[in-house]
Amino acid sequence: MERICVVTPRLTRLDVRSMKIGIIIAVVVGLFLLIWVGWGSYSILSTERPSYEVERRLTSSVEIRQYEAQTWISTDHDADDSSFRVLASYIFGQNQESEKVAMTAPVITDDRMVFILPEGVTLDNAPTPDGQPIEFTEVPPRKLATLRFSWTTSDERVERMTEQLIDVLQANGIQVMGQPFLMRYNDPGTPPFMRRNEVAIEVK
Repeated sequence: MERICVVTPRLTRLDVRSMKIGIIIAVVVGLFLLIWVGWGSYSILSTERPSYEVERRLTSSVEIRQYEAQTWISTDHDADDSSFRVLASYIFGQNQESEKVAMTAPVITDDRMVFILPEGVTLDNAPTPDGQPIEFTEVPPRKLATLRFSWTTSDERVERMTEQLIDVLQANGIQVMGQPFLMRYNDPGTPPFMRRNEVAIEVK
């Protein structure tokens, strides 16, 4: 019987070096993703959000919620970065009392950008702005219809999600009030697939 010999190719130094580099790159990328996801989880769990009661679920992503009263600070929404800086400067201590206020979620945007002040912070005890163009608003309890989605919030995508929300509400005979708006729950460092975004509108 003829014997068959299998010859295993020997790895050269260049091959071994390439394998080591590949392993190092894989480990670094894995650690980066782990830290990224960890930061996203931390920011989600550590940020206060207003409580609400879900009254009705219309689809897997659309629901009707009842919110309690809230206190808002807002400024003109010319661009995300500039508007955010105005409100962030206030809560990070650039106010007449040099008092820091906890960041909450979501950040609300339409023609204005809104931060919701933490529970217990009201018009009576909130720090006074130090010249920033900030408006305070007491928002009474209200009912919102929301559609939840993740990833990005480009103008085109927000418009498409808003159309979907309105279509669902119309199909269920629900009357809307006012204009729709965007609610974003995560900071820009959160991985896109972990982000929580919602379009919302007040309903009767």
